[in-house]
Amino acid sequence: MITPKILYLKTTLLKGSRDLVFTADRLACGGWVGRDQKDLQAHVDELVQLGVPAPQRIPIYMNFSTYLLTTDDEITVISDMTSGEVEYVLLCSGDEIWVTVGSDHTDRDVETKSIPGSKQMYAKCLPPECWSYPDVKNHWDRLILRSWVTKGSERNLYQEGPLSNILSPQEMLEKMPRGGIDEKEGLVLFSGTIPTRERIVFGDSYELELEDPVLHRTIQHRYRVRILPQYV
Repeated sequence: MITPKILYLKTTLLKGSRDLVFTADRLACGGWVGRDQKDLQAHVDELVQLGVPAPQRIPIYMNFSTYLLTTDDEITVISDMTSGEVEYVLLCSGDEIWVTVGSDHTDRDVETKSIPGSKQMYAKCLPPECWSYPDVKNHWDRLILRSWVTKGSERNLYQEGPLSNILSPQEMLEKMPRGGIDEKEGLVLFSGTIPTRERIVFGDSYELELEDPVLHRTIQHRYRVRILPQYV
């Protein structure tokens, strides 16, 4: 039996906060989730330029090992062709849903051969903070995703867009293949990303942000990428 991943988080509420110990029995990542066909095609095109085949159906859902989940501020990789991508993240347990921000770090070279294989290789990063979904549900589309990438001495805004650009939590959960959700399990679902502002960058570090302009708050996370020597 696979041991679930335990995540120790803080839930920021409308008033105050409380600790959340979340048992992740399952990790799934979505893909090709854009509502706007132009933006969706832009993301398909930027990956096709890297040799990644266009999807046969949209959206897609992929299962991954829960041990990939981490709130650490550093991850290790074995290639200089990896990159992060900002996404919203749902934590679902029974009738309760929490939301935070995350990065589905991916090996872009392996992705040309196997999309699931490229994502299984590396950590799925998220901060130790989340919000209650009911607190943001009524103004969901106004929330904003952002990421910055640092390469060498240069730090640049990498991705930015409102959540109105991609499928909502309700749509993401409803579109999961039949039998894809078990209310007895703790599900962590990465939403799928938004297009980059220019091109995919293999960065040294990534900063993630989910902004709520209505309640005037943000969730932020930063992690470094360290390349391990492949041989000792």
